[in-house]
Amino acid sequence: MRIPLKYLLHSVVILATAFCLSGCGDDEDVLKRELGFEKFVPKYNAYVANWLKKEHSRVTTEIAEVEKSMEGAEGKEKSDKEDVLSDLKRELERIEFRQSLGDYFDFKKAEDIPQDLQWEDGMDEPEIGDPRAVKGGVFRHFMTQFPATVRPFGKESNNGFRSYIYEELEIGLVGLHPKTMKVIPGTAQRWAVSEDGRTVYYELDPDARYNDGHVIPAKDYMVGIYVRVSDNVAAPYEKQYFREQFAQVTVYGEKYLSVSLPEPKPLMPYFGNLAAAPSHFYKDYAADYVDFYQWKVQPHTGAYFVRDKDIVKGVSVTLTRDKDWWAKDKKYYKHRYNADKIVYTTIRDISKAFELFRAGQLDVFGLTQPDYWYEKSEIDPVFNGYIERYKFYTQFPRVPRGAYLNVYRPILKNRDARIGICHALNWQKVIDVVFRGDYDRLQQFSEGYGDLTNPDVKARPFSVSKAREYFAKAGYTEEGPDGILRKPSGERLAVNMSYPNVGFYGKVVAILKEESKKAGMELRADGQEATVFYKQVMQKEHDMVIWGWGSQPPFPRYYQSFYSKNAYDSQGNPKPQTNNINSYADDEMDKLCKGVRYARTVEEVKSNSWKIQQIIKDEALFSPGWVTNFVRIGSWRWVRWPDTKETPFNVPVIYEPMESYVYWIDPEIQRDTEAAMRANKKFPEVQKVIDVYQNGIPKSENDETEAAPTAEEEGDSNE
Repeated sequence: MRIPLKYLLHSVVILATAFCLSGCGDDEDVLKRELGFEKFVPKYNAYVANWLKKEHSRVTTEIAEVEKSMEGAEGKEKSDKEDVLSDLKRELERIEFRQSLGDYFDFKKAEDIPQDLQWEDGMDEPEIGDPRAVKGGVFRHFMTQFPATVRPFGKESNNGFRSYIYEELEIGLVGLHPKTMKVIPGTAQRWAVSEDGRTVYYELDPDARYNDGHVIPAKDYMVGIYVRVSDNVAAPYEKQYFREQFAQVTVYGEKYLSVSLPEPKPLMPYFGNLAAAPSHFYKDYAADYVDFYQWKVQPHTGAYFVRDKDIVKGVSVTLTRDKDWWAKDKKYYKHRYNADKIVYTTIRDISKAFELFRAGQLDVFGLTQPDYWYEKSEIDPVFNGYIERYKFYTQFPRVPRGAYLNVYRPILKNRDARIGICHALNWQKVIDVVFRGDYDRLQQFSEGYGDLTNPDVKARPFSVSKAREYFAKAGYTEEGPDGILRKPSGERLAVNMSYPNVGFYGKVVAILKEESKKAGMELRADGQEATVFYKQVMQKEHDMVIWGWGSQPPFPRYYQSFYSKNAYDSQGNPKPQTNNINSYADDEMDKLCKGVRYARTVEEVKSNSWKIQQIIKDEALFSPGWVTNFVRIGSWRWVRWPDTKETPFNVPVIYEPMESYVYWIDPEIQRDTEAAMRANKKFPEVQKVIDVYQNGIPKSENDETEAAPTAEEEGDSNE
């Protein structure tokens, strides 16, 4: 699944759960073509106030009930109730703080802004990109499916193409620097956090514009919420998100706004981010929004826009660079977004896309998979130097892909058995055989988060002796005639491994199964059709499952995966449809999960995260599998990449190279290359490894990037 850079440099992704906003549109006004924001505000303010009042009553009642039930409670029962009471009091405090603020949408004058704020502008971070970058040219890429709509929200908008025209491009109020992870300016030129840490104030950059030239008034950040939560859109998750996660939005004239959250957060200016919605574009907003705006691309703050004529349905979408873009000379943006046009053509077959790339009709192609890097890109355009190959090590958070052990299952309740299983899984052989030794062994659940990753937590290696040692501690002391260990009672050491019947997973499990026999374990391959597999896991009916959660910067998340209330229901049965697929429940883990979730500083996140990572290993809940800590890409030689100290080829916190937009098209090189191809002239073959961030720690200033070894030198073989 493609994960765009939007989580770093652009506005916080707008999530979406349900309430029905009563009275936000009368039947006779349904198709009246007007924005309707002014009418909406008092209704929404009243709605939120009424909801908070009901929530206050509910929570105070529950607090009284829990306090009464604690009378006479002892031991774990008392401890559990104390935890519930603590959570309820925290919830009540959030509600009362919100009620103290007044209206959800508030309007004040510029002079009403507090005068004692400490303003920051984030201008001390390094530049992004390469000063050699030139503007111009056409960048040609592809998409495997044409989008069902180009709307940024609403029905069918949650498609992979949306990031290409919105989330990767939009400039939020602030962003995160993709190397230092510090807050940098966006449409806000400076910001300040209140003394209580719950409110962030933004001063808009006077240069900021939508990419259709319109100025961005502060009110449009409120409109960005309105168009997503009104009854004109069926977006229940967004409605719940904005109702519950934001306490107040206040505008101070045209130039300033503030955002209050129910609780302080680390990197508060970043988490207070909102996306603006242009009032002038939504002047026709009505109950038929989904249909009326189906093929209209909303103007936004990014460098590229899409003309109506450049949407060729089913075929292609072309983005055009705004040559007068408001941020074209700004420190963190001036060396990016360089191509005059970006063309995305629909090519459903990946093999066909590669052939078009090979023929020079696409400018780049991902080569991370071993077969593309070794065999398929061993072609004349590469040998002749027309196509260049790059391997770039990144610092993007790694997907925790591996085996998750369900501790509810009888054989996996025993910790020693789980540790033995971790030693019995030969992930390195999987890497060597299936992935040709290219990928690395994942070391833990939260790899790739910089300082938030505990460096002392390492994966257990494959070891027959260690596995048998722990299996013996778990009671499996006898070996049967088939080599499988068993207890004196006859119970065999047999565990099911569930996986989806797609791609290479069958090969992975076949290797793990064969290798685990050496340790005396029978690994039963349980491959299923993808939807059946997913249902089984969500019902917690698996023993062990190969799985991988999506990971996003800047912080790891544990609450959904390890908090006890997501493990069991009130009867003690595994709770279905939650992400705690380990069925793990532990008081200490609960405290740490909440410690991360409610942290007010990065240091709190780090301290609690390190402890959680250690518990995950100590309890053998997860056997880390494999990881790709690099991307590999082929690009025609006229596609140029940065080569500076701060941006060696690309930014480090990146999922795939194109989404940072630091590349550019060199027209002179393109002309020379095309002429050389006609004249059968060759250039030196280019294959480079940029390993500055290979181990998650930048090399010293004196280290230099070297050319990559050949495929043979990297360990390729014919075996």
